[in-house]
Amino acid sequence: MATWRDELIEAVKSKAEREAEELARHKKRVAEALAAAESAVGLGAESLKFAHEKLQEKGQPIVLSQEPDKHRLALGEFSLTLELLRDSAIVRVTYGDGKPREFDFAKDRHIAPADVEEYIGRRALELVRAAQKAAPW
Repeated sequence: MATWRDELIEAVKSKAEREAEELARHKKRVAEALAAAESAVGLGAESLKFAHEKLQEKGQPIVLSQEPDKHRLALGEFSLTLELLRDSAIVRVTYGDGKPREFDFAKDRHIAPADVEEYIGRRALELVRAAQKAAPW
């Protein structure tokens, strides 16, 4: 329990001091969450590679592009993008031209890397079904 002295110390802080403390706490949370976010991107990238391999086996014109923090799977007009925003420990998944789904590992500590892998796998499945419906093979 805080004493009156602790409360007084807190009460007299300036707005700039409070903001600086909050920024420091946020940076610490991001640094701690970055390992989980990197793991999630690794698992997600493996999911995209698996989908890429399976579609290549069927002779489909699938393209997998990989950069350090961004992976993109494209089949015709359909695409799935996975990216890591290091400054905020957010993993962003974009299916087609839709609104990206963001996994904020700094804010939502209950998110597991396997959750992101499952989400990517499900979106890859949607991509394949949509592509096959548009141009059956």
